[in-house]
Amino acid sequence: MEYNVLIVESNQTYAKMIAKTIQTLPMDIECYLSAALADAYQAAHSRRIHLFILDVILDTRKSGDVSGLIFAKNIREHHRYQFTPIIFITTLEDPRLYTYSQLHCYDYIEKPFDEGRLKQAVQGALQMPSVPDDEKCVYFRKDGIIYSKHPKEIVWIEISRKQLQVHCVDEKLEVAYKPSEEILQELDSDSFFRCSRFAIVNRNFIRQIDFTNRYIRLRHYEKPVEIGSSMKKRVRQELTKEDTVYSNKMSKKKS
Repeated sequence: MEYNVLIVESNQTYAKMIAKTIQTLPMDIECYLSAALADAYQAAHSRRIHLFILDVILDTRKSGDVSGLIFAKNIREHHRYQFTPIIFITTLEDPRLYTYSQLHCYDYIEKPFDEGRLKQAVQGALQMPSVPDDEKCVYFRKDGIIYSKHPKEIVWIEISRKQLQVHCVDEKLEVAYKPSEEILQELDSDSFFRCSRFAIVNRNFIRQIDFTNRYIRLRHYEKPVEIGSSMKKRVRQELTKEDTVYSNKMSKKKS
């Protein structure tokens, strides 16, 4: 299994030291480095992160800054990351154990960090049991009936003001309306993205993309799905991985 680790640290030299240390573990680890909170939030939203490594002080110009704690608190409010391990690496002490009692962090390591201690904490955090993605389903409701679908079965979702049409490999469901953001949160998968105000598609079923005429053709579905004019750039970024959030991605070298 490949693990995605997001390191949020304003000092990029220090962040690279952390990444270099944990990438010596006998695990398949990808590290994403974010110095700015905006990038960190976007990385967490765009990718499934398996471990957060955070500094508490992210803006050294601001007296009393604790923006790393605020980031952790906001992450915990997202259902995807309610139980995702968080490790703090910081110069600050935590005598009242706020990070453990309120933010449920996995470990709290003071700088300068001990490499052995960090590797042990990361390995333990990533090996914590979690619900396998293959067992997760998304639920839809209509007329008092609950429909359960695994995300891998969903080709695309058509959104109207009154209902959703969920186009699956073997059937089409017409179910109660939900806003697109809520749908994407419940799908909780990097495979899905919006291509217009009215459509969410599963990238795994794409067989043709025409950016000039703004449409996507999908397997198991004959008609083209429109790419919204205001979404064209975002869709291109989704599909070509050009998002600058990951310009500092550090890939573990394969031996």
